[in-house]
Amino acid sequence: MVAQHRPLAVAGRGRGAREIEALIEQRIAASVTTVFSYLVDPTKLVQWMGVSAQIDPRPGGEFRLDVDGEHVAIGQYKLVEPPRRIVFSWGWEGDAEVAPGSTTVEITLTPDGSDTLLRLRHSDLPNEQQRDIHQEGWRMYTARLAELKA
Repeated sequence: MVAQHRPLAVAGRGRGAREIEALIEQRIAASVTTVFSYLVDPTKLVQWMGVSAQIDPRPGGEFRLDVDGEHVAIGQYKLVEPPRRIVFSWGWEGDAEVAPGSTTVEITLTPDGSDTLLRLRHSDLPNEQQRDIHQEGWRMYTARLAELKA
């Protein structure tokens, strides 16, 4: 298992806007198809992240994940390309700083021999503090997924 996290704050999106994003790379000892199933099946999703999930993994479909019984992430799927890529909006219920749908998560799966390299990019975060919080959360959850499949 290899966990690598590289926080970035980069200029982008025109007019001098500053984009703040978290990046995670995680090697998982499973096929791309198997890993993808853990991203789109609510029963499998909660085995590594959250306590309950209501998801409709198709463009325009809703994403609702009760992470810990207290914090609920809400978003909408923007792109679903089985078994390689998913893009969805992300935010926290009742949180003005990272409101539902205000940020974007992109997960790309690349085969590497019999393993999968998962790359997660969480963009449009409002500041470095939120980047660091989400970076640590994603690092923890993707490591759980890797351990589950090891």
